[in-house]
Amino acid sequence: MTHSLGSRTSGVDGSSEGGRINTISLPGTLVLYGVSLLQELQRRGVKTKFSVAPVKVDGIWCLELSYTGDPPAGVPERWHGHGVILRRIEAPSA
Repeated sequence: MTHSLGSRTSGVDGSSEGGRINTISLPGTLVLYGVSLLQELQRRGVKTKFSVAPVKVDGIWCLELSYTGDPPAGVPERWHGHGVILRRIEAPSA
């Protein structure tokens, strides 16, 4: 049984698989991009608490950043070529 190494060209073009992100599963790849986006926002000093998830909008995969409170500043419109969507979550009432 042959196992895929994470690329449609594995074993075909002789390229190395070291460090390559699996692009067969785009939602899984977007989760990794989302983590790097959150880390970059933290480095920039954004204090808002986020959650990140891949979403499909009009048939196109995007990153959705959900937050509570005031809208965060400094969030890019695109990250690694994918759109970034902000979605405000209402804080649970006490």
